[in-house]
Amino acid sequence: MVQNKSVTFLKYPSEYPIPGEDFALETKELQVDLKDNDVLLRNLFISLDPYMRGRMKNVKSYTPSFQIGKTLDASGVSEVIESKNESFPVGTVVTGVVGWEQYTVVSGAKGLRPIPNARESQLPLSYYIGVLGMPGMTAYS
Repeated sequence: MVQNKSVTFLKYPSEYPIPGEDFALETKELQVDLKDNDVLLRNLFISLDPYMRGRMKNVKSYTPSFQIGKTLDASGVSEVIESKNESFPVGTVVTGVVGWEQYTVVSGAKGLRPIPNARESQLPLSYYIGVLGMPGMTAYS
């Protein structure tokens, strides 16, 4: 087991979200029992995007609402620290949807994309949740 700090969604805010009332930082035990094709990630960067405010409402939308009592999620940049997936060996830097937490287990490595030459590149890894991530790709579309 691993101690894992995470941000948990507590309730749908009526106005401006209030830390400690609508979401809270918690430390939880993360059970790491990887199945075939799973990976354990150490999250390096997690995005905070305007569309996420809409996910803090219990309404039907183009993206699902956050679930009360669950860890918030968003795009992130992470490093594989344990793997049962040949496509994502330990040390691989990836982008994908992760929890707002220190560590995330991704079943079947679903939705993860490796960042080619991440360690050799002169580009900061944080760019992959900004200009080279969803916000940047949306702007370029």
